[in-house]
Order: sequence, then structure tokens, then C-alpha cells
Amino acid sequence: MAPGTPPRHIACIMDGNGRWAQQRGLERTHGHMAALAALNAVVSGALREGVEWLTLFAFSTENWSRPEGEVSFLVDSFPGHVLEREARRLQERGVRLRLLGWDDPRIPADVTDMLHGLEELTRGNTKLQVSLAFNYGGRQDVCETVRCLAAQRFPYEEITEETFARHMKLPELPDVDLLLRTGGEHRLSNFLLWHCAYAELVFLDVLWPDFRAPHFQHALELYRQRRRRFGALDPAAGTDSPGPADADPAQPPVTGHPVEPGPVSPLKLPAAIASHLGSSLLNGVKETARFAMLQLGAASVQARRPDQR
Repeated sequence: MAPGTPPRHIACIMDGNGRWAQQRGLERTHGHMAALAALNAVVSGALREGVEWLTLFAFSTENWSRPEGEVSFLVDSFPGHVLEREARRLQERGVRLRLLGWDDPRIPADVTDMLHGLEELTRGNTKLQVSLAFNYGGRQDVCETVRCLAAQRFPYEEITEETFARHMKLPELPDVDLLLRTGGEHRLSNFLLWHCAYAELVFLDVLWPDFRAPHFQHALELYRQRRRRFGALDPAAGTDSPGPADADPAQPPVTGHPVEPGPVSPLKLPAAIASHLGSSLLNGVKETARFAMLQLGAASVQARRPDQR
């Protein structure tokens, strides 16, 4: 990966809407409504950086288990409110909408028609492909592909990674380069399991409605600090050397003698650790302070206690 090269495909798990609303004493649906600015920020950032594909996890096959009122909002009111209102802007900005998911009788027919209509409306746009994962699950994507190959009686010896990918729900969808998840959770949640085989994972603590352009840039900076080897050796060094974020230029040479550990700058730590270091250090300091106070208190009591021997 050349320095400054943008990821071709960014996938985004837009997590934290419900918690954002609950922290403000609001219904969870208000968090989904507040996420429009974040949606604009990630689309604008992708366009600005020259990203080719952006996949947004809007509604998963597991989300049907949420409370009925929230599900109704997400599959009925929200798509119409957001996508219909944004249709003109998508068209003006050269964004093509691609649907990634399955039709379901529980999704109102007018919503399904609206989504397919918007997909058709933007078919000629080429600046950015936005795949909307709506009623999507990664395991189902794999299972449906297997069923498709079986239905075609595809010779098993001819099934390769390439032929398998060509029979998936959206065959044109490339592998994910950067998977970005907001909300502080560290998991894939059944999202693009096949496509994320070599994705760089960036987890941000910001809740999705608060996501803005600086957060997008921060995620790209973390991505650009990674050295992607895809299981091979580093082409520059010829070894399995650490990436730029892991290399420590101040590390002394190996001499066979023990080296006393010294202070480590947070800037020299791996980006994934450094991004969470602030809160970890603060919690550690608090716990250390509590322990020290308990120890000092116990020592003080022991010093005042008369000798009972």
C-alpha cells in the first residue's frame, strides 16, 4: 500500500444510535434520526478521499429481534425519511446506490419499491458506490451463495474463491480494506464476513450520531499506519517486520545483554492501543490511587496500634 493511497472499500458499522438517545433521555428512534449528519460526513469523506466503495450496515437480519416499535421505524419510516430526502443529493454528487440484502414480506412494499427505484435512478453514477446493507447478514450471504452453486450443480472441483465471490449477493463488491465501527464495541456482528478476511479494523468510541469528518480522518490515519502484507513477508525488509505504527525507531539494537525498560511514549505504541490509552491510563491511575490510600491507611493504623506482643 503506497503512502496516502485511500482504501478502495470502506465498510461502516454505524453503532451507538440507541445509546446516544438514551443518554439524553430520549426514545431510541431519536438516535436514528440524529444520525443523518454522520451519514453525510462519511459519504462526504469517502468522496473527498477518492474511495470507490462505501458499505453501510443499516439493518441486519438479527435486528428483527429488537422491540417492535424500533423495528417498524427502521424498516418503514426511516428509509423513506432519509433516502427519499437524500435522493437528489446522491444524484448530484455522483453517488450510485447499491442494495445488499434480501427482500422480506415484513418490509413494506412501498419501502422496497422506493429502494429499488433509487438504485435504478443512480445507476449511471460513478464517483462513489454506496452499498446499503439492509436486511443483511454475513452468514446468510455465504449460505445463499452455497445454495446458488448447489442449485446450478456447479462442479465442486471448480469452486474457487473467485467463482464463489462471483455468485454472492453483490458480486461486484470488492474485499473490504477498512472496516470502521463506532460505539466502542469490538466485533464484526455478522457483517461482510467473507469480504473482511483481510480488512483493517478500526473501532472508535464515538457514538454514531456524533461521528463527523475529524473521526473519519482519524480512522484513515490509523489505516495508513498499518502495513498490509496479506500473510506474506514485508516486501521492503524481506521479513515479517512490524508495520509503521509498531516500529520503534528509538529501540536499542539487540546485543544479547538485558536492557532496562524505560518510559514509552504513547505515540510509539501501536495505533489501536494508543487510541484507547487515555481512558486505560486514567482508570489505572485511579485504581492505583485507591490502592495506595488503602495501604497508607492500614499502615497508619498499624503505627498507632500499641505493641500487643
